[in-house]
Amino acid sequence: MSVQTGPQANVYDAVVIGSGVGGLTAAAMLARHGLAVLVAERQPEAGGYAHSFQRGPYTFAPAVHWTPQGGPGQLFDTVARHLGIRDRFDLLPIPEAYDVSLPGFALTAPLGVEPFIEAHARRFPHEAAGIARFVRTCDQVQREIHSIAMALSLKTLDEAAASHPTLFRCLRATVGEILAECVADPGVRTVLLAGWPYIGGPPERLAFLPFAQMLINQLEGSWHYQGTAQRLVDALAAGVALHGGELVLGDGVRRILVEAGRATGVELDSGAVVRAPVVVSNADARQTCERLVGAEHLPAPYLRRLRRMTPACSAFVVMAATRLDVRRHTAAHETLLYQRWDEHLGVARDLAEGRPTGVWLCLPTLLDPTLAPPGEHLAIVVSHAAYDLGRPWEEEKERFTEALLQLVEDHLPGFRAGLTHLESATPLTLAHHTGNSGGAMYGWENVPLQTGTKRLAHQTPLPGLYLAGHWSLPGGSTVRVFASGVHAAQLILRERGVETPTFAEANLPAVTG
Repeated sequence: MSVQTGPQANVYDAVVIGSGVGGLTAAAMLARHGLAVLVAERQPEAGGYAHSFQRGPYTFAPAVHWTPQGGPGQLFDTVARHLGIRDRFDLLPIPEAYDVSLPGFALTAPLGVEPFIEAHARRFPHEAAGIARFVRTCDQVQREIHSIAMALSLKTLDEAAASHPTLFRCLRATVGEILAECVADPGVRTVLLAGWPYIGGPPERLAFLPFAQMLINQLEGSWHYQGTAQRLVDALAAGVALHGGELVLGDGVRRILVEAGRATGVELDSGAVVRAPVVVSNADARQTCERLVGAEHLPAPYLRRLRRMTPACSAFVVMAATRLDVRRHTAAHETLLYQRWDEHLGVARDLAEGRPTGVWLCLPTLLDPTLAPPGEHLAIVVSHAAYDLGRPWEEEKERFTEALLQLVEDHLPGFRAGLTHLESATPLTLAHHTGNSGGAMYGWENVPLQTGTKRLAHQTPLPGLYLAGHWSLPGGSTVRVFASGVHAAQLILRERGVETPTFAEANLPAVTG
């Protein structure tokens, strides 16, 4: 990956703030279609949450472990071919969706909608019909989302509602509400809700639409980034350079320049002033608007909306290596570990109070042994966590680490005895490396009033300023922020009269909601 310590010019067609996946994708698309693009990143490394790092012989990916849409002809493949970077990263198929482990219970969730239904119905035959109804509702919503027009007028709204009844019925529902309509047994609901940490939570707040999309995407096929998601980041950065764009590391944006009521460029931390008629922010939306732009340049209704929105929770991450042969325990690439059977209500309360009783465990070396020395396995253990526990994180870090390690030890006996490397990251670490308010994991919290078109649009009220990434449409997760970068770039290019592919064959995640 070729990077620079400063911009090579003082005028560009577009400046992108931040080098997360959404920002780099937007930059690569804009450069691919002829725009002179500069990406400015405050950190010394590119990637945001997709950044990976080395610790001696180990390669750790703290945040991004898998993605849907990784197969031939799907989103990553199709867009990467358009950008000319497909040969720079590989995605490995994961053989199952995930494992779920609860006290006295374990289940492997297979790929495929019908196999997933059958696996759960075998364990809970008394709720077989409700399980099928819930999963097929998720599947139907996913289908309707991808068949609806991305922009609806008042004139076409009634027609769209009539032709997409499941989607419109579920638009403002939580996943807990839809599941309760289908399944009466709280224990069965606990198992079916197992994947909630991947997209946010807790289930009584989590919007149904992103949960349904995540589940069906996962069942259609999950993929592991060979060599970690840093390979995707490096490929996108190479795509920017391939088409004449520039990436500057270690020099972020201090402010967005506003003249005559529109964005006209940026001032970097180094003091350099760069002019551009287009500025795309991949950074925290509130900080973009209130700190980089300034509230005086934005309409009051937009600012009120921005201040009402709630960021997602943060996370605590343990990164470990062990000599334990985890294959002997028939471990999966992804395992959701819980200590309570209560539809995750207690787990969510425990997490809010600083007691991690539910985590997800990724064992990437099951598929990619190059990440650790022979005979060793990596384990990434993630728990939702509050940014502010009311106690200093430096005092809580060891306790959290021990709690997460014990959950893994209960699942994989001998894990702790075989440890060869151990380190942890708190929500403060996440905030430091990404600049996200409160170390938010998914941008805005995925509640019904902040998903779909209730999320911030790519185009802001300030002419020339656009948003990309998990603070804007279509939402959080790697596949969505990748799609967000594509959508934002297409919008900018259309406004310049430049035609771009629709990527319809790749099932580009829609922004409708």
